[in-house]
Amino acid sequence: MVTKEEAVAAAFHFVKSGPCQEQADSVVMLPDTAVEFTYGWTVCFDLKEHIETGDFTKKPFSPVVVVPHDGTPAHMAPTFPATEQYMEMRASGSWPPKRGHRDAGTPG
Repeated sequence: MVTKEEAVAAAFHFVKSGPCQEQADSVVMLPDTAVEFTYGWTVCFDLKEHIETGDFTKKPFSPVVVVPHDGTPAHMAPTFPATEQYMEMRASGSWPPKRGHRDAGTPG
């Protein structure tokens, strides 16, 4: 199991070396936002420019990092479905969603 501190550190490393590599010095982790789920932790981050100016154009598009408990690499949470639902789907093994399945009453 990954501790909260380990999750925050892993998320920080992931963001600085991946999606925000060009803005690494601007990354601000928000450890108080860390939430533990069965699948792993979610941790939010922001950028100094957004925090200092409030300019929404400086905010990260997807500010949620997922740190799985099983040791697989950290990754960005998708923007859809909601983070809580995504984490439940990962825990239950129903992610990624199956394609091509429709309810019988749904029009094609």
